[in-house]
Amino acid sequence: MFLAVDNANNVAKRKQGRPPKSPEEQAAIRNRIIDVAKELFLNDGFEQVSVRKIAAKVGCTPRTLYYYFENKRSLLHFIWVDIFAQLADYADEHIPSNLSPKEIIKASLQAYVSYWLEHPDRFRVIFSIEDLNSTPDQDQDASKIVLESRFFQRLFRAVETCCQQNMFTEDNHELVGHMLMCSVQGIVNNVLTIKQIPWSPVDQLLNLQLDGLLTGLARH
Repeated sequence: MFLAVDNANNVAKRKQGRPPKSPEEQAAIRNRIIDVAKELFLNDGFEQVSVRKIAAKVGCTPRTLYYYFENKRSLLHFIWVDIFAQLADYADEHIPSNLSPKEIIKASLQAYVSYWLEHPDRFRVIFSIEDLNSTPDQDQDASKIVLESRFFQRLFRAVETCCQQNMFTEDNHELVGHMLMCSVQGIVNNVLTIKQIPWSPVDQLLNLQLDGLLTGLARH
């Protein structure tokens, strides 16, 4: 009888010694894990970083990390949100106010290219990760992060306005926006990943490309 009471008291003491973390404490741990994972992904590459390595730098066990995140891939959700928020802030600083919709399109795409060329490590985290464990839900989630970011919302609003005002020969603003993004993405990707070719100056490449695209879209 006394043994049973003692055991119960010991269990109670252990529980009292490890009180549940408050929502604020949990948020702090979660943010710490995200910050560490982002740093490691940027410095070492996604494929080279393990959950155990992230946990060790955070100062927790892998089990604790799995409590907050399903796997390494799920951490990318939060890192993508952060990087695309930084892209939007960068664009805010480099796009003058009071531009016409067509000028906003050009300035946005110029800022987009400049941002990635200035931060190639972030480009690799976003676009150079090959993860065979991704699922359709995760891919859809990533797409939502990109297209609903402040940067893309502004760009696509400007494209939609141009289409509505019959400035372009194509009235499908999503099609036009996707085409423009694919075009400038090609410049960024080639300059950053195919270094063997002595590319022409990026600003000249980009201006020639954008002028040609926007002129080709213009309704005469």
